[in-house]
Amino acid sequence: MTCLLLLLAACSGEPAAPALVEPPRPTAEQIEKKRKLSEIKSRPNTAAALIYQKPEGVYVDARYLGLQNYSIARGEIESQLGALVEETDLPDGQGQSIRFERGALRVYNDRIYQVDVPLPEPLRRDQALATLGFPPLSTASWTAFSGEYRLLNVWGFRRVIFERKEPKSEDIVRVQAWRPVEAG
Repeated sequence: MTCLLLLLAACSGEPAAPALVEPPRPTAEQIEKKRKLSEIKSRPNTAAALIYQKPEGVYVDARYLGLQNYSIARGEIESQLGALVEETDLPDGQGQSIRFERGALRVYNDRIYQVDVPLPEPLRRDQALATLGFPPLSTASWTAFSGEYRLLNVWGFRRVIFERKEPKSEDIVRVQAWRPVEAG
């Protein structure tokens, strides 16, 4: 029976294996589109920067900005912090200090590692967190000092410092969020 099937297949004149069909060649437009997409995907945080929208009620989204590449998020940085005022190289190769109308950044190898935002008015800790795009946090997580409150190792930041209006005051006037500096 098997021999008969083989004999019939050989006599039918049809090839035993289907012919290989060459796939269509991509157009120059398709090649360029693929190259651009590959370039965008290779840059960290690019997709997030392209679709980001600042939450309602947030003054400056320090949490978002502190996790970005400076060159990618430049437009969003200026929309939140205002116009560029001054750029200064920091000593000992520590990057740059970049001051804007409503705050400042420190940048090393195009990575933002510090966001410094003076608040428009004194706020309580929970209000300051919300105003800067951070989620609420239990009071047990805070370390209190006479001039500041600190949070350590939260939300991808090494420390978040809340400067008090006066020693022992509950009102916060400035927040600095520090990320670990990534070498390379």
